[in-house]
Amino acid sequence: MVMAKAKPRYCELCGREIRGEGHVVRLEGAELLVCDDCYRKYGRKQPGTFSIMPKGREPIRRMTVSRPRPQVKRERPLITEDIVEDYAERVMEAIRRSGLSYEELSHRVGLSVNVLRRIAHGEYMPTIEEARKLEKYFKIKLVEKVEADYEQRPLIPRDYEPTLGDIARIRIRKRKK
Repeated sequence: MVMAKAKPRYCELCGREIRGEGHVVRLEGAELLVCDDCYRKYGRKQPGTFSIMPKGREPIRRMTVSRPRPQVKRERPLITEDIVEDYAERVMEAIRRSGLSYEELSHRVGLSVNVLRRIAHGEYMPTIEEARKLEKYFKIKLVEKVEADYEQRPLIPRDYEPTLGDIARIRIRKRKK
């Protein structure tokens, strides 16, 4: 008498082959045959309370009474960071003072040899992050804060309705860019 080999069973959650008998788990009202790992994750939950799908959010309740918001004009100067103009001379001087080769410095600073060499010769302007690394290692100043003039956008009245000409101009401007 020849025994037929049993057909392998697969976990209905993760798809792995089930070794042994497997476990039956109830998820969202359905009974699933799962492997040992999935049983450890989902088998101890109370039946019908666990869901793999994320819960939906509560609907947003809109208020019927609209309150006008006070218009606050904020005129703070916009502060940005920029690399100093003579960054190449500062980096080159710091490299000379250190007395180390570009290869040794690249390991210590965390930049490649090519980038370090190009920055020192003025062929490449470093990013703010690269400049910070150089500042930290050489204890020099490469990044400065710059105050830019704050451009105030024109206030559009609430009762303004754009005309067809306004919309056409907006679309033409977008196409040109």
